[in-house]
Amino acid sequence: MTTLNFRAHCFAVIAATLVASFLPFELRAQDREESQAMVLLRGLPTLGTSHSIAIIELDPESDRFGDILSETEQPDLVHPLHHLYYSPSGRLYATGLDPICSLAEVGLERDATGAPTVTGFTCLETGGQMVGEDIMWHTSNGAEYMFVTFMAGRGGDDGGTVGVFDPQTNEVVKIIEARRSQVGEGKPFIMYPHGISAFQDRMVVSSTVHPDLATGVGNSVAIIDLNTLEPIENIVVENEKPLNFPSSPVEVLFARPDLNENIEPAVLVNTMFGFETWKIPYDASAKSFGTPEVVYSGAQNGTAVPLEFYGNEDELFISHALPGVVKRYHLSKLPELVSSGPDIEADPGAHHIIFFTSKSGRKLIAVQNNLLNLGNAEDGDPTDVDFIAAINSHTITVHDLATGERLASVDFKEKYNKGVENVEGLFGSGFVHHH
Repeated sequence: MTTLNFRAHCFAVIAATLVASFLPFELRAQDREESQAMVLLRGLPTLGTSHSIAIIELDPESDRFGDILSETEQPDLVHPLHHLYYSPSGRLYATGLDPICSLAEVGLERDATGAPTVTGFTCLETGGQMVGEDIMWHTSNGAEYMFVTFMAGRGGDDGGTVGVFDPQTNEVVKIIEARRSQVGEGKPFIMYPHGISAFQDRMVVSSTVHPDLATGVGNSVAIIDLNTLEPIENIVVENEKPLNFPSSPVEVLFARPDLNENIEPAVLVNTMFGFETWKIPYDASAKSFGTPEVVYSGAQNGTAVPLEFYGNEDELFISHALPGVVKRYHLSKLPELVSSGPDIEADPGAHHIIFFTSKSGRKLIAVQNNLLNLGNAEDGDPTDVDFIAAINSHTITVHDLATGERLASVDFKEKYNKGVENVEGLFGSGFVHHH
């Protein structure tokens, strides 16, 4: 459940029971961990703040809504930790943008009152792999591993790797690397990998963009054979070029029957600069992929920069950074995108999502609204990239899940002089499936 060892956990439970009897009823009544979230916060250069990991309250029915309940600063990191992931055993990990901490394990424990608290983080050895993005746990030849995409890989203009880690020791088992400049013409390659997903013995990773946002942009996904841990195929997903850039596939989801028995296996791909969602059919018996096709065009529907795939028991949600909207689809209809309800209108930069319930039992969805939290040159911020600065609202908006009604919002730049890099549920994933 947490990273506590058993003895410390027992002590915390006993201590919490004793101390709780002395706490005011009003505070105890609001101590609902389900509505608390883990967030990664990005310090903003012009505001003199540092990056941090925090726990915040997101229940609009709480008078502590938007409050930071626990926080650990990251003053030595130039670039922040980036994405949060819980392992199947409940350990909490974060990928990172800083070369000195591209993968970390986060300490999450309980204090003497039993309240969750962030105790720090430990940067892990990656074998020289840099700029960690997504994490996935899956099996290869009967053994479970932690797979991590590193957009910069071990450096270079066409860098990018997938790290294979022992999920118990965090040690590097293998680095999957295939530079386009070295493998030869027409051979499968891995470049700027970001999104990752798998089904049976096939794994797919996207080729997004060089971490410097200038050197290069990808337009394909790589298929990796989990028996050999080597790339075997590249599939191009590019059609319209509304920005005159390659499509930049970002997140991928291997839609599969274990998510819903009615799903026909296929890979769904969001193209960040193509504004599209693609479907790549998969024949599980032949282990072959069909012809990719566009199932949603942002250019034709007034949306741009599709980012994440999230889901609950019944629906799939896709966030679109512009205009800042989350669209929803019937899970059972995948890989076709059949609308299941009203759009959730968030803020520009709509990105990561969690699901939870309010104190009164209302089902809620929270949306983190930013891409990378880079600043605006007009404010003297040296991190400015015009296109990205336009889709950083620095907010988390909370909505009624059924209707999409916005119930509350917290602006982290206004309240804490920071941007919000990522949001995740406390003590476990706030969604059923992702990537």
